[in-house]
Formats: sequence, C-alpha cells, structure tokens
Amino acid sequence: MHQSFRVLLVEDDDSLRSCLSEFLACQGWDVAATAFAHDAVRLAQQQRFDFSLLDFHLPGTTGLQLFQQLAAVRPLPAILMSGLASAEEAAAAQHAGFFAFLRKPLDLGRLRGALQQLIQAHFGGPLVLRQVALRLPPNPPTGPAPRSSH
Repeated sequence: MHQSFRVLLVEDDDSLRSCLSEFLACQGWDVAATAFAHDAVRLAQQQRFDFSLLDFHLPGTTGLQLFQQLAAVRPLPAILMSGLASAEEAAAAQHAGFFAFLRKPLDLGRLRGALQQLIQAHFGGPLVLRQVALRLPPNPPTGPAPRSSH
C-alpha cells in the first residue's frame, strides 16, 4: 500500500536533518524540514501536515514545547527524538502524547517501525516502507569542545 504523506521534520543538526529528509522523501512523502521551532509553527499555519518528527533539544525551546505549539495550530501525531534520551525525557514524551520516543543516534529499523505503527494507527495500514540505505550521522559530542594543544 503506497500513501503519500506530508511530514514536518524539525531537527537542528544539519546532517541528520538532511539524512532524515532524504529518507522520508524516498518514501514518496512531501517533507518540510527546518531547524527552528518558530519556522515549524509558521509552516504548520501555512500547510497541512499528516505527522511530524521533532528533536527534543532545539534552539531556544524543546520538542515538547513545540509539540504543544503545533497542537494549538492543528493537532497531529508526532515522534520525538533525543540524543540524551533520559528516562525523564521518555516519560515527558509519553505524558505529552507523542506517538513514539526514539534515541539518537537513530536506528533506521526502529524509525521504520515507529513510522509504520504511527501510520497504521492514524491512517490505516499496513504500510510497507521502501528500503533506503542511508548512513545516519553519529550524535555530536555533548560536552565542551576539545581544547587545542597549540
């Protein structure tokens, strides 16, 4: 079963955003991708999306806060992603109503599974996602930048 979906992707890591955009577009889906929550809200006001993928840690806000802002425009199912992926973040995501919470670095198998479950639950299914060979970038280091020995 092939369905076309409109996906809102909000991820501040440029390389991961690019890889995820490519992965989603290879499914035949329309993808609007941004690094910033304010752009995501503006896009949601201008276009209708079927679901979203949101990063937990965004410049000046969180994916949780953005999820609430998007729901005020139009509620839509969402998957939350986090590099830290603490138990507190997972619980907050579940409490906020996210469909799924994924740890970064992302495992494409888990992402595919979460997308299939989301689409089946919200749009009917089953859905067979196209196999796409992508190499997702590793998480960037979260600590301070290494010091130069110069």
